[in-house]
Amino acid sequence: MDAPLNLQNLKNGLSKLTIREQVSHRLAAMVQSGILRIGDELPSERELAATLEVSRETVRGAIQMLAAIGMVEISQGSRTRIARTQGFSANNSVTQPVLSGRSAEEVYQARLMVEIPVIRVAVERIDDDGIARLRRLVEAQRDMVNDHIRFQISDAEFHDCIYHASGNELVGGFLHELFSFGMEYRRHVLLREGSVSLSLDDHIEILDAFERRDPMAAAEAMENHLNRIHQTTLEAMAETRAGRR
Repeated sequence: MDAPLNLQNLKNGLSKLTIREQVSHRLAAMVQSGILRIGDELPSERELAATLEVSRETVRGAIQMLAAIGMVEISQGSRTRIARTQGFSANNSVTQPVLSGRSAEEVYQARLMVEIPVIRVAVERIDDDGIARLRRLVEAQRDMVNDHIRFQISDAEFHDCIYHASGNELVGGFLHELFSFGMEYRRHVLLREGSVSLSLDDHIEILDAFERRDPMAAAEAMENHLNRIHQTTLEAMAETRAGRR
């Protein structure tokens, strides 16, 4: 079984890496957390560069690093595909034993208890560059309503930007792993017509609260977002169970 990537150790080591190495680690983390899965086609170099806000050359180098360890397959004339989840050595995540066997309800309640206070702090601490980053992500997401893989990558960046703005990387790493819980069901939900648009609408409300520097409005918008995600995830889980009967 593939070992999960320790996201906190990853964050602690990023400052020692080149930008190309940081991008390769970010993409690897998305694979090992379930945001990207085996067989998924990566967005184009241009699209990834825009979402991650790095150069196309940096993205190309990062993908080549992942190809060298077999995590992705590069084919001439077609998009790069995720080939396997192995490749980066990692210790067990701090939250892995905690999340193992937990229900969607427990994880949802944990996100409410942790993420809502965090977003209030993030609104107070985020700088103009951080708000501009959120704004660029949301604007780009308007063109992703029919591309759930690109949206999932941008969605993770949107939430990570908020977690980072809180100033607590330990809590941010924990929330990232909670965010990734049940990703297989979230992917199923995002394939439904209109689902990406609903998430985009939520992001627009959250962004609006950040731009107004309104912690209470941001917390309310995030809670509404989490409530909707939880409900649609439960529906997807029920559909999956029904399909196995």
